[in-house]
Amino acid sequence: MKGSTKWYWQRLSAFILVPTSYWFVFFFVNNLEASHSLMLNSLNNFFVKFFMILFFFVAIFHARLGLVTIYQDYFHEDKVRLYSRLTDILLLLVILFILPVILI
Repeated sequence: MKGSTKWYWQRLSAFILVPTSYWFVFFFVNNLEASHSLMLNSLNNFFVKFFMILFFFVAIFHARLGLVTIYQDYFHEDKVRLYSRLTDILLLLVILFILPVILI
């Protein structure tokens, strides 16, 4: 991916993350005192699921894009670059396997 394309996607994902981050914090602060069943009912709402999934996927995309930029700019040894990419892929797989469990 070209540098200008990465810059564009980084800014777009940050633009999307600002309101969804506020929503995410606002949602959990407002439901802090809620009972377990009320919280489950809230999480089963279509809009809540939509914004939760949007927040998580955009946050993961934004973080990975930033990490790839750091890998390319600051890691010059091939061995270090390989280990960092493998760690990045492993972390992504762990997140993608845990995310459906959280959102069910």
